[in-house]
Amino acid sequence: MEQQRKGRNKETIVNSAYINSGEYKRKFDNIADNAELSRLLYKLAKNMLIHRSGTEFEDMYWIDLDEIRVIAEETNSLVKKRIIYSNKIIKKIQSCKNIITIHSHPDSFPPSIADFNSNYDHNYVVGIVACHNGKLYMYSANERINEDYYKLVVEGFLKIGYNEEEAQIKALENLQINFDIKFKEVTDYDCI
Repeated sequence: MEQQRKGRNKETIVNSAYINSGEYKRKFDNIADNAELSRLLYKLAKNMLIHRSGTEFEDMYWIDLDEIRVIAEETNSLVKKRIIYSNKIIKKIQSCKNIITIHSHPDSFPPSIADFNSNYDHNYVVGIVACHNGKLYMYSANERINEDYYKLVVEGFLKIGYNEEEAQIKALENLQINFDIKFKEVTDYDCI
């Protein structure tokens, strides 16, 4: 037991009382009009967050919207803060046309530019990020964004005093104006 605690990253520990709360569940009720999809997304988010609590690893699920079922998952990643697509996952997602994704972010940052570009490259309907701090984001992209350009925009906000999370959010808000991408934090009281 002591050895398990020793390897934990305190900054990525999930507040399990919060993710089991009605407030957190209501966020998923606001994601979709389909109750079955909302329940599935909530269940998957809880599974990911509990599984990866205290680590810097991510889990990801791909969901077929036509059948409201998981078609692929990556829950054994050994690369920190990143999902590697296996050939099996690529084949499965290529066989479906109406996919949403949900994955965890241990650092609790908003969707990364790599998330947006993956969303565009694979033609996902929408992506969802479940953060270890309880925040929830939805995002989509209809074009690729140059990663170097994104980094420059983030650096600009860091230079004027924003912290990393704030700078990323400000950069994404800026990119939303100039590019065909969308993102929003999902709350328990409003819908996207």
